[in-house]
Amino acid sequence: MTRLSIRAQVVLLVGLLLLAAMAVYLTLATRIVTRDKEATVYDVNALVAGAVADQVETTVDSFTDKLRYFGQEYATTPGDAERRARSLFQADDEVLSLEVDAITEAGVERAFLFVDSERLATLNIEKDDILLARRQTPVPFEVVRRAGVLLQNASLPPDLALLRLSVATSDGRAIITAELRPERLLRTVNTGSVTRVFLVDSLGRVLAHRDAARVLAHEDLSALAPVKAALAGKAARGAEQYEQDGEQRLASYARVGAGLAAVVAEVPVAEVFGATRELSSRSLLFASGVVAIALVLAVFLSRALTAPLRRLGDTMAVISKGEYGVTVPVEGAPEIRSVGTALNEMSRELIRRSDDLQRAHNNLVQSEKLSAVGELAASVAHEVKNPMVGILGFAQLGKESDTMDEAKEYFGLIESDTQRANKILQNLLEFARPPEMEMEPLGLNDVVQGALQLCRHQLQMQGVKVDTSLAEGLGGIQGNNNQLRQVLLNLMMNAGQAMAESATKRVTVSTALDGDFVKVLVQDTGPGMSAEVMQHLFKPFFTTKRRGLGTGLGLSVSRSIIEAHKGTLTAESQVGQGATFIVRLPVRTS
Repeated sequence: MTRLSIRAQVVLLVGLLLLAAMAVYLTLATRIVTRDKEATVYDVNALVAGAVADQVETTVDSFTDKLRYFGQEYATTPGDAERRARSLFQADDEVLSLEVDAITEAGVERAFLFVDSERLATLNIEKDDILLARRQTPVPFEVVRRAGVLLQNASLPPDLALLRLSVATSDGRAIITAELRPERLLRTVNTGSVTRVFLVDSLGRVLAHRDAARVLAHEDLSALAPVKAALAGKAARGAEQYEQDGEQRLASYARVGAGLAAVVAEVPVAEVFGATRELSSRSLLFASGVVAIALVLAVFLSRALTAPLRRLGDTMAVISKGEYGVTVPVEGAPEIRSVGTALNEMSRELIRRSDDLQRAHNNLVQSEKLSAVGELAASVAHEVKNPMVGILGFAQLGKESDTMDEAKEYFGLIESDTQRANKILQNLLEFARPPEMEMEPLGLNDVVQGALQLCRHQLQMQGVKVDTSLAEGLGGIQGNNNQLRQVLLNLMMNAGQAMAESATKRVTVSTALDGDFVKVLVQDTGPGMSAEVMQHLFKPFFTTKRRGLGTGLGLSVSRSIIEAHKGTLTAESQVGQGATFIVRLPVRTS
């Protein structure tokens, strides 16, 4: 997260918050709708199942009363049975056949059978079809006697749908059976397009169903959870949720009579929650639009927020390159204005401190330079004394000259020694002068030779031999002659002091071309330096000299001078093998 820009973090945070809010809203809305919908569906299913069960029970009770009455009349006046049967047929057009079976000690025998041939002809049914249905689905007389009433599916494939109602007389000596057309019951189960209602018998076989193929196949649904619960007899009405053919369903059931049949009303969960899915899809579409708009607004908001910060960052990058005094406009939010004000104040403070630091650096360089002048004083005095002795001697000889030509010759020698002394003093004055940071084109060899003129005699007084190897054809450099001579002078005098106890005292100064750089190497034959000394070599106030012989600032100041010239000052050394200091300076471009 911290690697992302503020703009990206703002956009990402807004997007995540909106997505989370939309997800919570959608979850809660879906849960509420689902819970309410589920409860409503259970209630509706229960009402439908109860209403259909009441209708079926009313229809079955009506037929049952008629058949029982017919059985009682038949027992008293069997000769009038056909007339009564015709009256029953005329009253109910669903009746297709009527049969009375007498139960004797020898068994069950048919006592009466009436079939209205004209009615069967209008339905394209024959009497043999009714008899075939009796044979394929016989009446379980003992079951009828125990139950009193039995409703059966007597359909004949492929297209004859029949219901059979069997009723036992009150004395149990006869059973009246009627084949019925199932239209009345089918009307009760065809309640709508979503709710599916079907009727099963006491064994769980289909009696009425909107799918006629199931009726004709006498399909057994006793394994379904609602059918099993309805036939178990624990409760007359109830509800179940189950899965069939990979489809979740909500179902309610109601028994018809005392276990005569059962009505089941079911609804597929997928259709129940179709509205919920539609709500979810529309909510997702709405959420996507809101998130898109919010992200666009977040981009503009983050851009307005980060633009001042970007300007602050650009200004700080400029300041980090050393261009102090740069300011930024103070604008934007209060927090941004506060940062801008602080940055401008910091820029002004950096200018002041940079000036103070430059003055302190110049003073430090000058103090180190004066320290070197003090060490050179004896050497310079000796160098100046020699020509002064010559001047004095030649002046005395000039006074005693006999001719003007002889006097002129002495005057020429005096002038030569005077110029020699003046050059020595001029070099010392230039070296001791306060530093000026003005850069000018220089030749590296000229700078080296100028430094050698100042310290060569001092090194010779210490018994140090100076060797030089100055390469020809070096490119020019851009630098400050005074400061570069100070660096080389410091390195050479340090080399002389390091060899105070060495048997061989030699300083080798060489120049060479190194790619786009030129370099000066100052090598000595001293005792060398350990790795620990090398780690602290260029730190201020670090010195290995005895107290009173050095401040420990020479190498630190020298490195800062070379770095100001875009170069490097490094050292190479091993104990017992001397030391080499390398100054690298960039070649001046044309």
